[in-house]
Amino acid sequence: MKKICCLLLFVSIHGYAQFQKMDSLGNFYVIDYKLVWQKWYDLDDKAELNKMLKSNDFTADLDIMKFGTSTKTKTYKLIADNMPEYARHDYEGFLTIDFIRGRYRVSIKQIIFPDFIEEIYYNGMRQNNSRGTLEQYILRQDGLIKRNNTNLNVLNSFDTVFSGIFDPMAGVGYE
Repeated sequence: MKKICCLLLFVSIHGYAQFQKMDSLGNFYVIDYKLVWQKWYDLDDKAELNKMLKSNDFTADLDIMKFGTSTKTKTYKLIADNMPEYARHDYEGFLTIDFIRGRYRVSIKQIIFPDFIEEIYYNGMRQNNSRGTLEQYILRQDGLIKRNNTNLNVLNSFDTVFSGIFDPMAGVGYE
């Protein structure tokens, strides 16, 4: 009986852990081995938010009034000092906005550097290659963030850029 209880407890804890945030740094989270930038904001007026999203080039493809809450971003360049080679190239990502109980959550995931994607063929078939994704450079094989100065600089730079876009939309000011 004890063995069955221990086995059941182990399976339930393991299953629960698979769908939880594995690691985090600032507004970046590792969820199911994927690196995601997420931030929550209070929602005052959905129509006003839609207007502000439309006026920003980064979020212009979203139309939350017509349920267009996700889009692939255009390519942008990260402007910061002391960036590694891959981060000096244009990037794009997948942007999602979720509305939950009077708040909205902005998520940016699948950040890739298109110039760094290689097409590898093996026996005439194209192989999937993670080279060119931010995850490939930032995450260890066990899904945790590699915490070194270069990676911290890259993540902080992305966090500053993304927060700079969405904080003014939420009325968050800096003093």
